[in-house]
Amino acid sequence: MKLLEDMSIGHRVALTMIIVLIILFALAAYGFFSGAWDQAEGAQGPRLQSAIPGEPASTWDSRMFALDREALDDAYKEHVKHLFLTILRAGDPGAGERAIVGAKNMRKYYVKIQDAIDAREKASQEELERKKGQRP
Repeated sequence: MKLLEDMSIGHRVALTMIIVLIILFALAAYGFFSGAWDQAEGAQGPRLQSAIPGEPASTWDSRMFALDREALDDAYKEHVKHLFLTILRAGDPGAGERAIVGAKNMRKYYVKIQDAIDAREKASQEELERKKGQRP
């Protein structure tokens, strides 16, 4: 094996990248096998608000809710495309199982985010109705 001083700059960069990737994979494996990923997911969950929390409802909220749903749909489609491309490129038997887990997670968060948008939309509509009722 060559000494570091004898390697070209390209080889040094490649070696550095490999070392960084190994460290990242080791940290990811530790988080996965220790169950820390599941604990963090349950504790935090998605924190999406369709409109700005604490701000009064506006007549533009309905448009923002529609845009949020459209963006969520686009993100969902992009993620599913990514999963399929990963399966096709990987070529190993485990790629399909990992893609299934990724799809399940995406569906779970899609529903949670849609529910959060629905809840904020309902609260916004109720607030706007209250404002209309208070006007002379």
